[in-house]
Amino acid sequence: MYRVPEWPRLAATVTHDGTGALTINGVSRACEAESVAALRTGMIARAVAIGTQLRRPIRLDVTEEGRAHALAVRPEGYVQLIGADGTIPAPDGLSIDEGRCRVCRRLQPVTSTACVQCSVDEPLRVEVAPPDEPNRIAPAPAASVTRPSPVELNELHGVEQTRISRRAATPAAPVLHLAFNTQRSIDAGPHVVIGRNPESVDGREALTVVTPDRMLSRTHATIDVDETGRIVVTDLHSANGIELQSAPPQWLTPGERTVIPDGATILLGDVYCTVTRA
Repeated sequence: MYRVPEWPRLAATVTHDGTGALTINGVSRACEAESVAALRTGMIARAVAIGTQLRRPIRLDVTEEGRAHALAVRPEGYVQLIGADGTIPAPDGLSIDEGRCRVCRRLQPVTSTACVQCSVDEPLRVEVAPPDEPNRIAPAPAASVTRPSPVELNELHGVEQTRISRRAATPAAPVLHLAFNTQRSIDAGPHVVIGRNPESVDGREALTVVTPDRMLSRTHATIDVDETGRIVVTDLHSANGIELQSAPPQWLTPGERTVIPDGATILLGDVYCTVTRA
């Protein structure tokens, strides 16, 4: 028996007209398909893609016609009901669901990352907006602010405010520009650690970020510019993980250094952050 982890949190809502929503770690994306069956298949395909990145089964909570089901979706494409004890058995005798490509209509399994006939990416995708353009659009960031003199701001009215802590005696010139959907953007040096109340990691500058739903871990991630100028992000085994808003979206493996493109957006819990070279 295998106990299915609670993270990441995926929830699907399916309605009789072939529309619905897929919510990943609190971020909802509208979905639509030609039929309820196609909608279900597309949602399972998205769960398979995430499970493949994490290399393990993931939980998918489905609500349809007032009924709720707790499903486990394996990277191999198998779907199983999760038992009352939170476990699933081996997938012996199960089959893999199939659906038709959204472009050429070729039938293929939910494990397909590109259509075997027309080569379109994510052939079974049902999200109305592409994954790299989330439905909950981050508002345009306010004018960036350079780091002030060393100061720590108290929390006001129970809402965490931006607190910028300098660890080095002589801060580096701004190298990173971090634009958030929850607060003002920040210009920072080449090595930072971010979270809702982070501790410095290996001398990195600690940046506290506003997290309205407290889905950002205390010390969530490091962001570095390496010696070749690449932007490198590391998930510090956070509770809600990091999703690179690419096509398709990519979950970062906790503890592994991941190079992201200049200007890429990452989702950390309930916080969108666009990372560019300053």
